[in-house]
Amino acid sequence: MRRMGAALVALLVLTGCAREAADTVVERPRSAPSPAASGTSDAGSGLLDALADVSGEGPAAAYVEYGEPAWWRGLGVSGGSGDGRRWLPAAGSGLGSLAHAAAVLPKATGMTPEAGARAIAIGVPPRQAFRFDGGVDAGAVRAKLTALGAKPRRLGGHDGLSFTPGTEIDPSRTIVPGVTNQLNQVVVTDTMVATASAAGPLAAVMGGGPALAGSPDHAAVAACLGDVAAATIMASSAPGAVTLYGVGLRRPAGLDDRPVNVICVLPAASAATKVEQALTTQLTPAASTRNGGAYGDHAPEIAHDRVRADGRTVLRAVLTLNDTADVLFANRLLYQGELEALSDPSR
Repeated sequence: MRRMGAALVALLVLTGCAREAADTVVERPRSAPSPAASGTSDAGSGLLDALADVSGEGPAAAYVEYGEPAWWRGLGVSGGSGDGRRWLPAAGSGLGSLAHAAAVLPKATGMTPEAGARAIAIGVPPRQAFRFDGGVDAGAVRAKLTALGAKPRRLGGHDGLSFTPGTEIDPSRTIVPGVTNQLNQVVVTDTMVATASAAGPLAAVMGGGPALAGSPDHAAVAACLGDVAAATIMASSAPGAVTLYGVGLRRPAGLDDRPVNVICVLPAASAATKVEQALTTQLTPAASTRNGGAYGDHAPEIAHDRVRADGRTVLRAVLTLNDTADVLFANRLLYQGELEALSDPSR
C-alpha cells in the first residue's frame, strides 16, 4: 500500500493543551443523519495519552500510528484463528513498518509487542521510530541484541544499545527479514522498548521536547476520532486545503460486532466549505470507489458530522462496515491516497 507523499512510499505505515470532553462540540451538517456512534472525545483516552508521550517537534508531526494490543487480547483477538481472526489487523496497529515482522521479533530480538499494553510508531522513512509499552523482558532484549552485535551507547540521555552510531545500513546484517535499520538504536527499560534508526527519532518517540498533544491540530483530530483502539494521524502530503487526516477503529463490544471506522479531516479554515462538500458528496454508500464498486459494498452506513475541538472544526465520517469488509477499511483509503482524493478539491 502507498502512503501519501514521496517520503511515504517506502513505508507500508497530555499536556495542558488537551481539552476535557465538555469542550468538544459535535455539529451535524444540514440534511445529514446523525452518526451511528458519536465518539465524543474523552480527555483520558489512550490515543490522547499516546500523543502526550511523544514529541511534537519531530517525525510524529508527519505520521503517528497507535494501537492497544492489550485491549485486543482482552477481547479475545489472538492466535490467528476463531472468532477473533477478523480483528487481527487491528491488533497489530501501532507497529508501523515492523508489523510484517511482528511474529518473528520475539525470537530474534526479545521484543514482544503483542504482549504489551500499547504500541506507537512515528515518522516516515528514514526518520522512523517505534515504542512498545508493557510486556517487556528487558534482560532478554539486551541479551539478544548484544549477541547480534549491538554495542552499549548513551542514547538520548538513556543507556541503550546500537549497531552503528549513525544511520548507516549494513546489508550483511539480517536481524529480521525485511527490516533494515529500524532497530539500529534501542533503549529498553523494565516497562518500555524504544527503537529507531537514529538518535533524533529515538528521542522523539520517548517524549523529548513539547508533546504532540500540545499541537491544537493533532489534539483536535484525536478528539474527533474519540475512543478508538487503533488509529493513524497523518499530515497532508501537500498542505493547502487539508492539514491533517485521521482514521481510527472504534472499540467493538464483542467479536461479532460490525466494525465502525472513523475518518477525521482537518481542513484549512479558508477551504473548509469546499472540503466538506467534497467529502460529504463523494464518500457515500452510493458513490464509486477508485477500484470499482461502491463504498456501500464495504460500508452500507456512512454518516457525516463536524466536531469542534481545540478551536478547530474537524470533518468526520463514521463508517459502519458490513460483515466482510476489512476492519481497517478507512486505513486503506488513507494509505492509498484515496481519502486525499475524496476530500481535497484541488486534487
